[in-house]
Amino acid sequence: MNALSEKVDLFLEKEFPGATSTIYRDLSLNFKKVLEDSPLEPQERFMNLLSIAVALENKEMASLAKSVLTDLETAPEVIQEASEVAGIMGMNNVYYKFRTFLSPELVATDYQRAGLRMNSLGKPVSSKKDFEMMALSVSIINACPACVASHERAVRSHDVSADKVHDLARLAAIAKGLTSLKKAWTL
Repeated sequence: MNALSEKVDLFLEKEFPGATSTIYRDLSLNFKKVLEDSPLEPQERFMNLLSIAVALENKEMASLAKSVLTDLETAPEVIQEASEVAGIMGMNNVYYKFRTFLSPELVATDYQRAGLRMNSLGKPVSSKKDFEMMALSVSIINACPACVASHERAVRSHDVSADKVHDLARLAAIAKGLTSLKKAWTL
């Protein structure tokens, strides 16, 4: 077993001690698969996991992602940006989801311009491709249809394969499932 697999296993054992349910088994096996065997590069997996974990307010999952990124020798400023993407995308996801609730005519006449500062999207610390991938992951978590569509187009324009995009969606879904399961254990 490699160091990455060990860290993922330790995370699961610590968060779900003694878990044996079929739901836990499905989620844990899916989590291990997407983090250990994916078309996403290891750094891409864990940068996105970090952004997703912050969006889900899952401190333990964020710690796992930061630890692996440090082991992968990811620059500290890139790790910081991956942590903060959930903030800018949280703002954008709420605003652009608001617009989807309105008629297109109303958006065109009264809400054409967001008027929100978003310079970080244009000049990321990481690459534009990596930033867009994290923006997509967080938009999936925050369920903003307009942002998911926009960032999916953006990542595809950076030659990110459909398989990688699909694994970003899987990673977001699995992380959400594990976070919900953890909450179920504490209620």
